[in-house]
Amino acid sequence: MKKIIPKQKNDVFMNSIEYLHHKTGSWISEIEFIRIEQDFLKELLAEYIIGLCDTHNFTKAKLLLNGINHEAILGETLIESIKEHKVNLALLIENIYLKKENLFRDNHEFLKNEVTNYFDNFKYIKKEVFELILLIMKKEKQQNLLA
Repeated sequence: MKKIIPKQKNDVFMNSIEYLHHKTGSWISEIEFIRIEQDFLKELLAEYIIGLCDTHNFTKAKLLLNGINHEAILGETLIESIKEHKVNLALLIENIYLKKENLFRDNHEFLKNEVTNYFDNFKYIKKEVFELILLIMKKEKQQNLLA
């Protein structure tokens, strides 16, 4: 019996303008979802955690809150840059900007690095928020057991 081997995505598609256009749409979607997560983390820190923190944890919570706000602003700027890039890629697909293809590819690489850094920074902040919340929840649980 002959084994069917699925075709691998080839490098031609991976480097095609259509693929780059598709990736930019994915980036926008992910950043918009991160915006929702940022709002949740801000509410969690501002409404629940800050009241339960001691001085050290309060300072850390404020720093994390500032970090989330800063990343939210960067996210908005990044979305605008990506949307502009996506429009340029769409025009390139329509053969309008053929002479600028290398410029758009370079810009795509730059944006790819920016998006990767943005995702990494958000993951770090999210991890720190969760660790702080876990620490405070454990302390609160201990205090309730002692009371």
